[in-house]
Amino acid sequence: MRKKILLLLIFYLLIFQINLFASENVVNKTYLKNLVFGYNDSYFNDDVFVTFENEGKIVGGLKSYKKAILYSALVPGAGEIYTGSLVKGLAFIGVEALCWSVYFTSNNKGEDIKDEFHLYSDTHWSKDEYEDGLRIYREQHNGADPPNLTHDLPETKTQQYYEMTGKYDQFAVGWDDCDEWDGLSENRLKYEDKRYQSNKYLKRAINMTSIIFLNRVISLVDTIWGVKLYNEKIRSDKIISLIPVSYKDEIIPAFCLKFNW
Repeated sequence: MRKKILLLLIFYLLIFQINLFASENVVNKTYLKNLVFGYNDSYFNDDVFVTFENEGKIVGGLKSYKKAILYSALVPGAGEIYTGSLVKGLAFIGVEALCWSVYFTSNNKGEDIKDEFHLYSDTHWSKDEYEDGLRIYREQHNGADPPNLTHDLPETKTQQYYEMTGKYDQFAVGWDDCDEWDGLSENRLKYEDKRYQSNKYLKRAINMTSIIFLNRVISLVDTIWGVKLYNEKIRSDKIISLIPVSYKDEIIPAFCLKFNW
């Protein structure tokens, strides 16, 4: 199971690494009039400006909200990797993998112990002995029911059936090492210990699902926020711009590269 999870994570990481620098077109109506070499204000009239304003754009690496949300929904942390936050993304993936590992381990352990205490109950607790003990009590008390007779045993061996036979004192007489209605049973105590251990592991598995859900919600919110910050940074950097340039008494479009040192 762990090898499969590891291989799955590596597969997703390869896909996300390929998409790490995938970009969308950035449209930003910012025009760098003062950075154009050879530009003469006499050429810059309203018609020319409007023409280039409608055509101009900054082409950069905007990240897609849809892609980021999809990646995060598939694997928490993938959205962070998509926006360039590798360490943060690996942290979310690590929490997800750890929780699923604990979930499967705990759930399997709990189910195994459940099978054990079900078999133990079927071996050491008898409904016939319980009914005989109840009949004897009524004979000894002029037909009166015991004061702790508060529950009816289900007809079939459901989860409630196995819970009641060990949890409530009225069913103690049904254990094969108990001869009195209010007597003690070592087998009952052993059974309750097994049932407690099973419930402990199963509850831990349920807690892992809660952490998994919380991890995914936090990752999704962080992904959306990360895309917003990433795109704002790209827009502010203005990496490549299409701007008007004066050449042989004509205004022509040209690309302007901007580097930050």
